[in-house]
Amino acid sequence: MGLDSNFGCGVNGQYWIVNGVPKIIGTFGPTGQWFATTNPDGSPIFIKPTSSTFNDARVRNIIHQPGFQNWNLGLFKSFPITEKTGLQFRAEAYNVWNHPNWCGNSGCRGTTNIGLDPTNSKTFGKVLTKGSGSSGQGERNLQLSLRFEF
Repeated sequence: MGLDSNFGCGVNGQYWIVNGVPKIIGTFGPTGQWFATTNPDGSPIFIKPTSSTFNDARVRNIIHQPGFQNWNLGLFKSFPITEKTGLQFRAEAYNVWNHPNWCGNSGCRGTTNIGLDPTNSKTFGKVLTKGSGSSGQGERNLQLSLRFEF
């Protein structure tokens, strides 16, 4: 984790030292922990670097955020009435499996949707939001229609 204001983690500065493996735990909700912030022995995984030092250890791409899934389904059936007219029944489902997308509608961004600030012990390592709305990222939405074709 770094102190880079581009990611909402404080002021520009030194990346934190990684002292272990931030294992993905993968639980969600207000008390769920997405990745481990402490080692099995209780020591912190992320340690603030000493002032005026440079961290040359690998600190990027060690934590993978929750994935984004958007499954939509449409069924269409045409019923001819005459040679030039007919009916078409349409059933469409957005987020058909009712899969929640943790971290909001377009994935995790900065520290607004996932706690990436190691100085905040309340939210560090937790997913803070879940997608919602009718655009396929929240709850399942169904749409039925009957269309007359001529």
